[in-house]
Amino acid sequence: MNKATRYSSYFGQNIKDLSLRVGATERLLESIEPFYQKVQILITADHPNMFRIHGHRIYIGQNLIEAPGHLEKAISKIWYRERNETLFVQQELLEEVATDFLVYLQTGDLDIGDPKTHLKTALLPVKWPYVIKSPAAYCDSPWKQSEDYAICANSQDLSSIESEVLEMSLRPLILSSWIKAYKNLSVGERYKFTRGMSNLLRQEYNPVLSVAGDESASVLARASATLKNFNHYISSSDLGKSSNTYRLFAASFANELQNRGYHKAFAEASFDVLYVSNQPINSNASVFQEFLKIAKAQPQTQIALRDQDNLWMLPSKFPIPIKTFGQIKANRTIVEKCGGFSFSYVMDYSESTEKLLVVEHCDAKSEVHYTEFLKSGAEGFALENKGMSFVQFHLPSLLMKRDDLANVLNVKDFIKNRDVDSTSFKSLGWQEVRWDKTANAYQPKAYVDAIEWFRF
Repeated sequence: MNKATRYSSYFGQNIKDLSLRVGATERLLESIEPFYQKVQILITADHPNMFRIHGHRIYIGQNLIEAPGHLEKAISKIWYRERNETLFVQQELLEEVATDFLVYLQTGDLDIGDPKTHLKTALLPVKWPYVIKSPAAYCDSPWKQSEDYAICANSQDLSSIESEVLEMSLRPLILSSWIKAYKNLSVGERYKFTRGMSNLLRQEYNPVLSVAGDESASVLARASATLKNFNHYISSSDLGKSSNTYRLFAASFANELQNRGYHKAFAEASFDVLYVSNQPINSNASVFQEFLKIAKAQPQTQIALRDQDNLWMLPSKFPIPIKTFGQIKANRTIVEKCGGFSFSYVMDYSESTEKLLVVEHCDAKSEVHYTEFLKSGAEGFALENKGMSFVQFHLPSLLMKRDDLANVLNVKDFIKNRDVDSTSFKSLGWQEVRWDKTANAYQPKAYVDAIEWFRF
């Protein structure tokens, strides 16, 4: 920095390790294509979380240089910027993913560590739309940009990074799809793909830009458009015309995104189980803790909770505003209700779920448990919650009888009275109602499986 300074024991103690890290990164990158200019690294002790790149200079704080991955990431970014000549709407996201991949090539993993929490950017299975984060969740994640560590560590006001959180939330989803597509190539094809990285970065692209930058669109729609643009960026490369390796990679990349839950034809959030509350939810509530425990025990099951304003995609404790999502769907939906309800109330969920469990919960002191419900459905719920009133509906079947049931104002009275002469009751086609002694609940046998289980 052109300043006179005393001897520093820091370099005497760390120069060997730093040289090994720089040397390993340099050898990998120069095996693809040499640097155009020398790189200068400036370590700052007074700004421990600093991470800035200016030309061929890296300004990096002592905390970040001592955490794994950030130095390698910075050197890769300079190499990337020397070669990248494209004008792409998701340029910053592309830089993150491409340089993540270059760091991954060194060790076969992506170990970019958080100096505060010591968490690392592990390549774990990720699903759409679970990757979308709020600014607070983004800062809590090890997947934040190295450039954002200082902001996340020192500022309570995260408005300065709010605009970039949407794109950067998609980074683990895109990278995991990219790496899986790379692994799907043969050993020879992987070699060709890696050696062609510099040509990939120089290609010109003409992606169709959609609502990714449309502030009036929902966050989910903009995130979906970003993924669509990124996928188009990969698939429309001129390399596909001359390289069979790249064609295989592009096709596999699109397929991996789809395997992770992303379908470009629509922008919706879809879950295995959704709990809907009419009252505000917070992370300390017993129902939240109940589902959080289940989500941690069953990571393969996508569980979400929502109230009037926010949605929690468990096991994350950070809420995302409901307005983020254009449409929310679930295979199974749970609502707790006190008092009577009509079939019209039930039908309101017909576009968003297949099965609806309505639980009668009037006493705030009584607890409802859902562990067995997630394992074995309504029968499991009945076993775990003795004496609790509930009805489980199969919405596609119920929808066929919408007109016949429209005048029923109280579902509970309708089922308990069982007026076999009424047109509405006949429309369900009940042949018999079986009493299950184990579950202590009724299971109708009918032509139409509109009501699967109930207990009052």
